Amino acid sequence: MDGAADRQQASNGQRAAGGALGPRGKGLFGRLLKGLRTPQAPREEATSIAIASGKGGTGKSFLATSLAVALHRSERRTVLVDCDFGLACDHLLLGVKPTVTLQQLLAGQCTLEQVLVKSPCGPRLLPGASGVRRMATPTDKDLTTFARELGVLAGNEDTLLLDLGAGIAPATVLTMLSADWVVLVTQPEIAALVDAYAVIKCVAQLKSDAKFLIVVNRVGTPGRGEMAFQRLAEVATQNVGVELRYLGEVPDDDSVMQHRLGQLPLIATEPESPTSQAVQGLAERLIQICGGLRQRTVKGDEGIQARFRQHRLFL
Repeated sequence: MDGAADRQQASNGQRAAGGALGPRGKGLFGRLLKGLRTPQAPREEATSIAIASGKGGTGKSFLATSLAVALHRSERRTVLVDCDFGLACDHLLLGVKPTVTLQQLLAGQCTLEQVLVKSPCGPRLLPGASGVRRMATPTDKDLTTFARELGVLAGNEDTLLLDLGAGIAPATVLTMLSADWVVLVTQPEIAALVDAYAVIKCVAQLKSDAKFLIVVNRVGTPGRGEMAFQRLAEVATQNVGVELRYLGEVPDDDSVMQHRLGQLPLIATEPESPTSQAVQGLAERLIQICGGLRQRTVKGDEGIQARFRQHRLFL
């Protein structure tokens, strides 16, 4: 009789503890315990590069789509993922008209292969949703599914370019934390540089060894981009302790402003333009700095899906 009472009391205690934790607490403990399991076997995986910016209008998506074309032409299997969940535009810049997007993929209404679309210039695109308010604030389930699909993509490609929304929204920061490299696009003006520093500070607080590459866009005078970078790097080193690397500058080019949405990227239609030549140079330096941008072997618990899951616990 006493034994039955003790078992009942223990059972009640367990239920009370679970209730005190709540669904989020129990989910956290479940993920922590899952992380203690035997690590997965090493796997071949693409290098992932997040293209980010502090403020909108820096030319981030233009650069992301142009780099995707340049890397594809350098014989890297390249996929561009439009991670601006609710305000996607990469499909317009690549001249494609997707029938399904990331929204349907996360809802389980299509497969990864069904949503991927090949652009006329070569690289494949995983298009984001445009004008969908719910997608602007993805749920925890959305992010879990997104991480899984990124893991699948990375296993089949050489380079994974992740075009993020501007700023420091939680999903944007999480994706930066999960990527191998962050290419931060800014401009040589104080407002853009201040916002770029805010991104660096936010990410560095959560990942002290984050790898930042800086691109200064719309540079009116040659060399001014590197001057802007030096100011940003000095502030970041003194206040955050993060070392930045300079990827390069892109000139202010009237042909970019005259380019219409729906056309093929400028790097394809006007390869000899100053902007196209600058982007080609950025792609070449990116390949050199990032270890060739080919598939490489990673530990099972260090792939992009695993990093996504780990950082989710603390964001």
